[in-house]
Amino acid sequence: METLIGTTVHRVQGIIQNDGIPDLLLRLAGAVFALISVYTVGVTVYNIYFHPLAAYEGPLLARSTLLWRIWHSLQGRLHIAIDDGHKKYGDVFRVSPNELSFASLNSWKDIYGHSVGEKQAFVKSEFYDMYGAGFKSLCIGSERDIQKHRKMKQSLSAAFSTKALREQEFVVAKQVDAFVERVGRDGGPGSGGLNMSKWYEMVAFDILGEMAFGESFNCVTSGKPHFWQELILGHLFFITIADNLRRLPLVPTIAKFFFPFISSIKNRHTGYTRDKVEKRLEAGVKSEDFMSNLVGKVKSGEIEKEEMTAHASTLV
Repeated sequence: METLIGTTVHRVQGIIQNDGIPDLLLRLAGAVFALISVYTVGVTVYNIYFHPLAAYEGPLLARSTLLWRIWHSLQGRLHIAIDDGHKKYGDVFRVSPNELSFASLNSWKDIYGHSVGEKQAFVKSEFYDMYGAGFKSLCIGSERDIQKHRKMKQSLSAAFSTKALREQEFVVAKQVDAFVERVGRDGGPGSGGLNMSKWYEMVAFDILGEMAFGESFNCVTSGKPHFWQELILGHLFFITIADNLRRLPLVPTIAKFFFPFISSIKNRHTGYTRDKVEKRLEAGVKSEDFMSNLVGKVKSGEIEKEEMTAHASTLV
């Protein structure tokens, strides 16, 4: 080993003396490129022919690399690409080297069903760790521990019962009426048209604001999105980026490039959520909404305020 190291050092010294440092750097760059190329080809061949999922059909780019998944995901069209894939390949097809997409009734029950006897329920993927980032507690949407998720579900179930939702019908009707009236007024003949995706987002935000916090965000009334709505959409977009980055070998290095901007969005989002929850706690249980049951549980010490805050973020 010492002889090999000594020989290598001697060769490097010879290159520096004869050709100079620029030539040495050029050779090193060539060697690194060659190693990356060999590694990429090797992984691609393995994924296509020797991977445990190699027998499953799918687009060649999806079976061999992460590029197919990342490309469609960042375009916001992954769901469409997957639907097209199922039409072509059937109930099961490969969307990335390590992932399969299922589209059958039995698979739905197996993946999202509860533990029954010896059959254990599936645990959520690592994606949900990022989805719930920013709070000291996970929420109903991000909690991966099955027992903890079950406890959270019990805390929230009363708010989503048939009776509770029927009592909230007037909130939905009021906001939808305001939406129809405003769109009819602003989108009539000669208006040039409206961005209906944005307007649907605004009415949904108004409805959820009133059902979660007891007050609308008045997006439809003002005719423009609330800043928190834009913040949440930006937060979700960068969660998508982070979900793709975590799959790459160089994720720690790449993530540092996005970290300051992502942290800024996350901190503004979590800060405003905490402000809204604090205001909702101060209001007490004046009317029944999604948070009414949680307000009582926080004040009794049954759950932490941070858990209620995490739930509020998910509900909106």
